[in-house]
Amino acid sequence: MTSEATRIQPFLLTGYHGKPTQGKVTIQTFDREQRIRRAVTGLGKWWGVAVVTVFIPVAHFVLVPSFLAYGGWQFFQRLGTTEVATDARGTCPDCGADQVLELAARWRVPQPVTCRQCHRGLRLSLPS
Repeated sequence: MTSEATRIQPFLLTGYHGKPTQGKVTIQTFDREQRIRRAVTGLGKWWGVAVVTVFIPVAHFVLVPSFLAYGGWQFFQRLGTTEVATDARGTCPDCGADQVLELAARWRVPQPVTCRQCHRGLRLSLPS
């Protein structure tokens, strides 16, 4: 059994004006066994919540099927996710604020992000 492989990936942030800035993101890579384990964990968690909501009068008619369906969706999402971005940090090219960036759970490039300081849309891409 192997452990999670992590790597640091440099990236460029492009804004509306100014020179693109650099940043770094930590990416976790999962092998097949780890993806299966994560998928089963997600499925079990949401199906467990569905079992607990059986005891809520009236609301269980909506909650139980919803949590069962969401558990299935989580299972297939996690099964197909080979890389997850966990920690991204960069400097906004428009306002110069150094910040932690919120990325999509699945690592993909290019990716739109928003500056927390000036609220402008930025584009995260890989350096060529």
